[in-house]
Amino acid sequence: MLPRLVALVVLATAGSGTQARPFNITHLIVPDVVPPGQAEVDIECRYDANFTLLSWFKGHNEFFRYKPGAAPSTRSFPVLGIGRIEMVSCGPTACRLRLGGLTEDATGLYRCDIERDVPPYKFETRTARMEIRGHEHRRPLLEGLAEEYGEGDFIQAYCRGEPDAEIRWYVNGKEDEEMRGSAAYKRHATRFYFIGLPPTITMQCAEFIFGKLAGSKESKARWREMAHIRREDHVEHHKNGSNVFRYHLSFMCILSLISYF
Repeated sequence: MLPRLVALVVLATAGSGTQARPFNITHLIVPDVVPPGQAEVDIECRYDANFTLLSWFKGHNEFFRYKPGAAPSTRSFPVLGIGRIEMVSCGPTACRLRLGGLTEDATGLYRCDIERDVPPYKFETRTARMEIRGHEHRRPLLEGLAEEYGEGDFIQAYCRGEPDAEIRWYVNGKEDEEMRGSAAYKRHATRFYFIGLPPTITMQCAEFIFGKLAGSKESKARWREMAHIRREDHVEHHKNGSNVFRYHLSFMCILSLISYF
């Protein structure tokens, strides 16, 4: 009886130890400043956690995802200012990336998120800032996007990249796969594409060479509210109506004077 009781106590202690396992990001290694002439930089997220998803962000834009056990387990996304994203290693204790093709647009906040999307649900995040100095802009070039669009307008944009590059288009961070390989983006404007306040669309063209991201460029446009247009039309119509009334009144006065004399 006593040995069985001891075994139960040991199992209970072991179980409580498993439940108490940490879920932490221990270190976020991001250089404060990348000086002119440095072509690439390594960033690293270290952790003590049993997670199901790790994500790297620059600002609000996700640019790398690591999901252990998935096929494929990693995926990268174009982000402004970073021309190349390479995974050095991602495993049980750390995820290290190498960023290249940098421009000064890569300056900003970098965030590492880890989460467990199965019970027990957990989440942890850590942020650091990196400043890029003296790095000139590079291809691709994004041209043709207007400053604003309204219902019925036609969105047109053009992306010029390297001759051997495959062009991919991203709208608000998600790829429009129907436009893959096309240097021209053409869609009818709808309110659905414009998000946030004020409603804005973020267009991004990215060039991939041999399946790897080589560069990207983004631009934004606003939504032209129809209520504002209707208000302007109403004011113009009111002005026109007032002018017609004044002309009619003047004409009646002239007729009255002629009849009097």
